[in-house]
Amino acid sequence: MTTIINTHDMNSVMGIGENIIFIYEGHKEWQGVSADIMGSTNKRLTDFIFASDLLKEMREAVRK
Repeated sequence: MTTIINTHDMNSVMGIGENIIFIYEGHKEWQGVSADIMGSTNKRLTDFIFASDLLKEMREAVRK
């Protein structure tokens, strides 16, 4: 069974998302799994996901 969820709630995305698509201005900007988000080099995706300074610091800590 396939379920499509449209959300800005990143806790839900990271918790239940198996195949995640990031859409920017109506176009697919990025596609992958939640584990790939931490290492993504897509600027629009990372700017959206890691908007706060705290989240940016967490991302850098995980990447090291």
